[in-house]
Amino acid sequence: MQQEVQQSYVTRYLTAQQFGRTMRLSLWAWLFWGLPIYLVLELGPFLIIGYGLKKTVGELVGPYLAFAVPAVILMPLVWWLRVWEEQGTSPKRLARGWGLSMALFGVAVAVAVFYFGVELHLVGWGDAIVSFVVCVFLSVPIGYFMSYHMAITRFSSRSSAKIAGPPPEP
Repeated sequence: MQQEVQQSYVTRYLTAQQFGRTMRLSLWAWLFWGLPIYLVLELGPFLIIGYGLKKTVGELVGPYLAFAVPAVILMPLVWWLRVWEEQGTSPKRLARGWGLSMALFGVAVAVAVFYFGVELHLVGWGDAIVSFVVCVFLSVPIGYFMSYHMAITRFSSRSSAKIAGPPPEP
């Protein structure tokens, strides 16, 4: 009984390599380590843009946080998809999940880009809305179907290898 509880507890965690050891990370640990790295790497381009456009830190805070939102959306989605993969969910369902996750990520990035442009007065509201609609209509299907195809290929080949078993010894 205790082994079953421990087994289900372990399946809810991701595997990570650290110093040659394999360890499991929870969603919160993953966000705790991944998000600060992402935010620090994102800070450099905003400092360069602020210097180039002569914008103050106060003017860049909103767009900086808008670019942080897609990572906050994507990290839990990827974590849940990896958990589903460990639990043996069907390849088609995993591929749909990856496709929807990438489509949602694309929309979040588009919102951040157009908010950035409007907030820094690089583009007007009318142009931003029209461009955003066109961008969403083009990027969502492309992001979904590309991610779906890549994921279904990966997961189908992995599941067929499990069914076939190891190759015979020569």
